This record gives sequence, structure tokens and C-alpha cells, in this order.
Amino acid sequence: MSGRWKLRLTWRALTLFAVLSSAACSPDNVLRTSGDWLPGTTTHYMTVGNYPRDYVLHVPPRHPAPPGYTLPPLPLLLVLHGSSGTAENIRRTTQMDSLGDAYGFVIAYPDGSNGGGLFASDWNGGACCGSAARDNVDDVGFISALATEVSRNLPVDPNRIYIAGFSSGAIMAYHAACRLAPMIAGIAVVSGSLKDDNCAPGRAVPLIAVQGTDDTEVPYDDISLTQPPLAVTGIAAQLPPSVQFWVARDGCDGATVNQQSPDVVLTSFTSCTGAGVVLYTIKGGWHEWPTLDSDAPLSELSASNVIVQYFESQSHSQR
Repeated sequence: MSGRWKLRLTWRALTLFAVLSSAACSPDNVLRTSGDWLPGTTTHYMTVGNYPRDYVLHVPPRHPAPPGYTLPPLPLLLVLHGSSGTAENIRRTTQMDSLGDAYGFVIAYPDGSNGGGLFASDWNGGACCGSAARDNVDDVGFISALATEVSRNLPVDPNRIYIAGFSSGAIMAYHAACRLAPMIAGIAVVSGSLKDDNCAPGRAVPLIAVQGTDDTEVPYDDISLTQPPLAVTGIAAQLPPSVQFWVARDGCDGATVNQQSPDVVLTSFTSCTGAGVVLYTIKGGWHEWPTLDSDAPLSELSASNVIVQYFESQSHSQR
């Protein structure tokens, strides 16, 4: 082995030892060991249940407050990658950093677990996915601890913590809404379905969903493991079963359907006793995060833009 590789391995070993040793001394078993909290993008490490976890954090720039004026707290958006993905992958795909800067959101990109490096990275979203579900990884605890850690160090609005996810990350977003509803102010799912077989959120949760009709990995009509508390009728009955669950759970009645582009249809439920639900259906769309650089018909929708704008509208309605 060359000296360069010995040095690299030694440095990694020392870094890992420092991370684990510091975490063991933490009274609440959650400790940031790297990165800072200044505007920009950094990587942070923590432990949850003796399991090392990490996330990429982007903090938007902020101008100093004028004399006598206090800047408002910032919303926090967690963006979850899909199976085999990474925090950096979903960061590059979604381009959420620039939207965070434009709208004043703190953006966190957590990394899923990978079964000790033996399997693809994934999330324990209930009855899915991969080694994370098989090993019963506490991803709900990770999401909660991450939000708590960021809120300790940045002026995060506790009433404006959101989650967006793609594929298994979308499944995890649903699962987090089921289990962390008092903390979660809204979720966005792109190509995902509800795999929690006992979803009982503690409060109504706004939902924005994006789903392609030709998705072969998470089909448009993929089953929801928790059935709606009430039967849905009319337009709602034609939507993905997981969206039907949220329509019923949030007490929504009636729908508005708008053709956004040749292949994108927006179905909105705003007359709800709990929280609103919106679905972007992409006719012919497949299993991919839609961007304006995607192939048609996915190129007709920027999922990141509509998600941040939706959460921003929720932020204003909650103030």
C-alpha cells in the first residue's frame, strides 16, 4: 500500500474515531461534529441511537436587521433522496439551494442508511425500503433529531418545518408526516406512496404531490397501506390512493382541476377542514424528479419551484 493511501486511510480512521468518541460523550446522543452554521453549504455529522448519520445543510444569506427590527425566523425544508441516492445527488438534481436563497429557506439534505455500506442507501418508511426497513433503522428519529439540531443553531420557525422527498424519500416523507405531524408543517412527495400501515397523524398535514402516469417503479395507482378514514368520491376517487388518503384525512371536499400545460394537470383541494392537498399529474411521466431540463413531458414542470412556492404559501397562511 502506498504512503498516500496509508495517510488517507489513517486520516479517515482518526476522523471516524473522533466522531464516535465525541458522540459517546453527548448527553442526548446527538452531536454535530463538523460543519458550521454560517450562510453557505456545509456537511454535518450526528449520531442517532448509536448510528452515525450525516446531512448537507444550506443556509441562505441574510442581511443584517435594521435598528429596532428583528428578522423573522426561517422555514426549514428537508429534501430526501431516493433509493441508492445521496444527499449530494438530490441536491444537484433539485437545485434547492438557489430556491432556498431566493425564498429564505434553510435546506437540509439528509443521507439515508446503507446497511453498514453493504447495500444501497435507503429509508425506513414503514413497509419499505431496502436494508433500512429490514434493519428497522430509526429514520423517524433521525428526521426529528436533525430538525431539532438545526433549530438549536439557527433561527428556524418551529411552525414551518417541511419535508420533500423523491421515490423512497417520498415514502419517508409520508411516513414522517404520519409519525411527526405536530412537528411537520407540510410534505411534498415526488413519485412516492404511503407505506405506513398505521398512519394516524396528530394533526392535518398539507400535501403537494407530483406523480407521472407512466411511472413503472411507483405506479400512479400504487396502493396505500393505510386506507382513507372516509370514502372519497368524485374527482378524488380517480387520484393515486395515497393522495386519496390525505384528501380524506385532511377533510377535503370538492376539487379544482386546471390544465397547466399539454401534459400537466393540477388538481387542488382547498376547501378542507384540516389542510390543503394538491396533485400535479404528469401524463406520460416516469420515475424522475421533473425539471425544466428533463425530457418531455417532465420538462413541462419544475417540481422544485412548485414545491417551494407551495410551502411559501403555507408559510404565509400560518403567520
